[in-house]
Amino acid sequence: MSSAGSAANAAAAAKFWDYFQQQKDEINALAAQSKQDASQKIRELDSSLREAFIYLPPYDQKRLGKDLDELRAQHHQQRASTKLQGFKFKSAVAKPNNALATTSSSVTAAISEEPPSEGSTIQPTQHSTGSSHKFTGISDSWIVADMPSVMGDGGSSIPTDCELRDITDSIVDLRPISHSLRALNCHRIQNSIIICGPFGGSVTVRDSSTCVLVLGARQFRLEKSQRVDVYLYCTSHPIIEKSSGIRFAPYPVELRTPSIEEEFGTSQLGLQPNSFDRVDDFNWLKRQASPNWSLLQASVLPSADVWSLVNDASRPREKLAQAILPGF
Repeated sequence: MSSAGSAANAAAAAKFWDYFQQQKDEINALAAQSKQDASQKIRELDSSLREAFIYLPPYDQKRLGKDLDELRAQHHQQRASTKLQGFKFKSAVAKPNNALATTSSSVTAAISEEPPSEGSTIQPTQHSTGSSHKFTGISDSWIVADMPSVMGDGGSSIPTDCELRDITDSIVDLRPISHSLRALNCHRIQNSIIICGPFGGSVTVRDSSTCVLVLGARQFRLEKSQRVDVYLYCTSHPIIEKSSGIRFAPYPVELRTPSIEEEFGTSQLGLQPNSFDRVDDFNWLKRQASPNWSLLQASVLPSADVWSLVNDASRPREKLAQAILPGF
């Protein structure tokens, strides 16, 4: 990189550092007034941090990521304390039979960042608004995301975030909404397959195991996960942290349909090299290759027939899972 480019990145990193500290102070002040607004500010800061990875040096990425994790944990402790202080027993009230089928922003927003307690049941929800899509508590299903219902000027999709949480033994196809995404956040994905078209934003995956991710994005980060196969097109170095058994391969050519190719163009990902194999492991600082990740060899890549199951109208979930999930 040229000295001018290095100086520009250093200036941008210094500016972002100041911005990050300012946002932390605002969130801490806001937490005493509105827990919900503070949560939203934390999500926005998380998204801003991931977008800044393109110019932040690795040390700053790790340091600010740790600061954000501590801020998030502190916020959850405050929320839990508030709930305990305000807890009162209530008498049982009969609910209408269709109550469980109701999906609303308040239901989805009430889902905690923390893992569910042992023995608890997560109510499946799917929720979309003009600014976000959320899929939560889904198991033994094949889900295809709906096209955005809210459009911007000229018929273009309004940029949205997407959150997947507590997905088990399922397939989630996000290709219908991928062109509108600016960030994808995944939490606790187990024995599942996530498929997404290319978009010019960031992907973060946490606390997941035995799953397959098919993604195209500008930034990719994987934390606290095991046995994950990632079929990736990424224009920056993918990042893993506190993870093992991670395997990378390029975005499957078999899934690069004309519409997906068009999205590679509109997102401008296709104009830059794919860095899927230039992985940075934040927990491995030695010169030797990290033992926590590897490349999927050509001999074990799924065949064209296997990838064709993704578009099979009969949705053969178990057949596809057995064919490509790691460990089967």
